[in-house]
Amino acid sequence: MQETNLKSSAVILAFTAALMFGVSGAIASDALADISPARAAQSRSIVAVIALLPYAWYRGKLADRAPWPLLILFGASLTAVNVAYYEAVDRIGVGPGMTLQFLAPIMVLVWMRTAERTAILRSAWIAAAVALVGTGLIAEVWQGSEMNLFGVAAGLVAAATFAAYLIIGERLGKTMAPSGIMAYGFAISAVMWGFLQPVWSFPTDLPAKVWGELVWMGLVGTAIPFMLELQALRRLSAGFVGVIATAEPVIGAAAAWILFSQSMASIQLLGMVLIVASVASVQRRGVAEVEVPLDAGR
Repeated sequence: MQETNLKSSAVILAFTAALMFGVSGAIASDALADISPARAAQSRSIVAVIALLPYAWYRGKLADRAPWPLLILFGASLTAVNVAYYEAVDRIGVGPGMTLQFLAPIMVLVWMRTAERTAILRSAWIAAAVALVGTGLIAEVWQGSEMNLFGVAAGLVAAATFAAYLIIGERLGKTMAPSGIMAYGFAISAVMWGFLQPVWSFPTDLPAKVWGELVWMGLVGTAIPFMLELQALRRLSAGFVGVIATAEPVIGAAAAWILFSQSMASIQLLGMVLIVASVASVQRRGVAEVEVPLDAGR
């Protein structure tokens, strides 16, 4: 009975995290009307590290042995995935942009097969093919010059850097706690952004609503859902949590439609469904052979 209650609470935690991530994607799309994707990504890192560093310190997770070369790569991947994700959301919308980023688990499959020589289930490759079709539908490739190639490319870069950060996070997880990894990762990302875009040049004439949205994105859209997901992963397998996480782009698209009247073509909705179903299949059916370490980060 107690085990059932623990699993039920874990499902609630994981879904709450997915809900926060999804809604925050819609809020980010609104903020991007007043601020560049790079500045939005920078603010997300700064707010997240302000919240995560004290938490990790309080839990005593900053004292773990820190492999700095890997941590720097991890922070760089966080920097790249955030700005690419916001570029995609800004140019092709919340639903498509968020869904393209979810191709990361499929890319992890390719890495595992080619670089690590891991045997992959045939069903996983079928799912990858279906996801590729879904990507084509989201991009509306048949429209040629009318499609937003830069937005689609940004979404694919977000997926690739997301995959890289999952792979690096898995290696870091062998010697460090997840909360310590995320705290150091966002700290390094914030420092990198400081060199790329000095904090003193941050635009200060933003509307109050945008300031609130930036804080939301860093706190409710990053720090809190990460912690909720980490708690869920202590009671459920990464595979189950991964399946729940695939609700994020659907939630994001619905929130963008309800809050900001963003709409998508029916064929793009079909593409979203195909990608989400494919990733859910990989996460659920290939757990033993293909387990993407969501506890290592996002």
